[in-house]
Amino acid sequence: MKNIKRRRNVNPFGVSRVDNPFQDHVDLKTLFSAQFTRLKSIIDEISDDKNHQSRGVIIAGEPGAGKTHLIMRLAKERIGSNRILFIRQPNNPDAVFYHIYARIVESLVQKVPETQYTQIEYLLAKSFSKIFINDVLNQKKPGPKMLAMKAMLEKDHLNLLKKLGSNNNEEKRLKNWRAIEKRTLEWWGSTHGWGIGAAVVRAFVKYCSYPDFARREIVRKWLIGLELSKYEIRQTELENINDKISSEEFALEAISVLGKLSVQDEPLILVFDQLEGLKYNEDLLMKFGEDIKELFTHIPNCVIIFNFFPDRWEEYSNIFDESIVQRMSKDIIALNTPSQAEMKTLLRFRAKKFNVDIDSICLKEDFDVILKGISIRNVLNKASDYYKFRKEGIPLPQQIQKFTGFDNKITEELDKLKQQISWIREYLNIEALSDDEQKEMTEIRKFLRKYEENAVKDYEKYLIVSDSDDIGKIDIIIKTLMDDYLLSTSKTRLGRKKLPEHIKIKDIDNKNIVISFLHIDGKSFSSRIKNFNSIVWETPDTMFYLYRDKRAPAIHTKKSLNEIKWLNSSDNGNFRTLNKDDRIKLEVIYKIITDIQNRELDININSVIKVIKHLYNNFWLLKLIDTE
Repeated sequence: MKNIKRRRNVNPFGVSRVDNPFQDHVDLKTLFSAQFTRLKSIIDEISDDKNHQSRGVIIAGEPGAGKTHLIMRLAKERIGSNRILFIRQPNNPDAVFYHIYARIVESLVQKVPETQYTQIEYLLAKSFSKIFINDVLNQKKPGPKMLAMKAMLEKDHLNLLKKLGSNNNEEKRLKNWRAIEKRTLEWWGSTHGWGIGAAVVRAFVKYCSYPDFARREIVRKWLIGLELSKYEIRQTELENINDKISSEEFALEAISVLGKLSVQDEPLILVFDQLEGLKYNEDLLMKFGEDIKELFTHIPNCVIIFNFFPDRWEEYSNIFDESIVQRMSKDIIALNTPSQAEMKTLLRFRAKKFNVDIDSICLKEDFDVILKGISIRNVLNKASDYYKFRKEGIPLPQQIQKFTGFDNKITEELDKLKQQISWIREYLNIEALSDDEQKEMTEIRKFLRKYEENAVKDYEKYLIVSDSDDIGKIDIIIKTLMDDYLLSTSKTRLGRKKLPEHIKIKDIDNKNIVISFLHIDGKSFSSRIKNFNSIVWETPDTMFYLYRDKRAPAIHTKKSLNEIKWLNSSDNGNFRTLNKDDRIKLEVIYKIITDIQNRELDININSVIKVIKHLYNNFWLLKLIDTE
């Protein structure tokens, strides 16, 4: 008889956080039901407003209060009608709009549950259908074909994709889509004028019109501001505009187009999450506030939600201009800590979903401890510990002793002494760790493994990799490591010529390295690497590293390949490919740092850095700042 591996009991409290609103977690809808009803009413008011003026909403709650969870509930209920656009914290003050737009595009390609269509397909199908229907209604004597198409789209706006996107009759498909494109552009021109906005609208029409994945990918490439090759231009009839407008201007224009198209559909729901870390970069914080004001000015028909800790919003509201504060906080929804009775109802509800009777497992004294948690997440984490203790015999985690007064001063001195001992060990290359250090390292390793698992999953997803976003990640990592490595940062200039996104790092010995990214291709790649090489030639006392993501399009042109060859042959330059392992380690370090800054993770940052230096000693960034 074969041995059957016994399946472990599923811990109903094992997952205590929602990372994004497109996830699926157990949801007790009676919890924060009044706040949820109010949030939905705000969206409905925007929809009913004839001016479709955008409104700001602050959702205020302590770490683990359920802010992102509430947005997940909103997504489940509204994603069939409204577009849910989730935007994590920007990291580069020079590219806030592009960061917002890139995260919007990533959200728009999320599938609408129980359908084969994405959010962007829903938005465009509804908008273009309504524009076409209204155009036919305004015609004095529309032809029978126009009336037939109008009836088809009135029946189901997704027929725009189901029936007009068919390959069965290519000639008929092209003719129908030419009619859609013509009327949509005429509507846009008469309503909003021409220019870049019209080009964006045309690209969206073409995205819907192509049934094949390959040409849709070309349009998607154009829509995220990348340069098209001559072949790609012939395939789509789109025109390159990235040399006529900056990426920031393009991003704001494209977001504006989405907002104006949504007037034909339903309000967009923009959700800004994990913004607490902005406090660590004053320039980024101020630029974020200014750009948010621009969003309210240029983007109609949106509810713009900001998730904040109460004290952090109070801090930001004292920094931002009053006009920004008023727009952002038109409505404030507070998520206060639920009562112990509500917490217990939540625990029983979650347990029941996993066919677990929590009352028969945990004792009264267990609940006395569990329900004293300071937040929903804290209560769930405590419940998870007690479930494992009672069900599987896993010991409860040791409580960290808190000191005050004189004891606290002793503790601080002991911490300094431990730090000095750690430095001595590191200097002498002694690997031995104390029991406390080993326990701490083991715990942090567990977190790192979880972050690595998530990064591996994300690597295969549709994510927009951009130079500005990557250099922002490096900047945040370097700022975190500054004290440990005694570093400083700056930028290099070359007049008005465009360089790859980069950061210049100087150590205590005045040794300089420049780290840069160039994921774009075409003429833009060629011109920027050429400019980069000029700097390399003119600055022999600095080491230059140019990175390109492995998933970026391969470089084929002779001119670009020659520039790469020159860079690699120089004494102080190097072109490197960022492979999967390189990317995963970069994302893990960046994510764990920002999660600590955003109080999503309650771990000492210095301890994390120590473990990362130990476990990731082959990570390319650490090797650069260690050896140069």
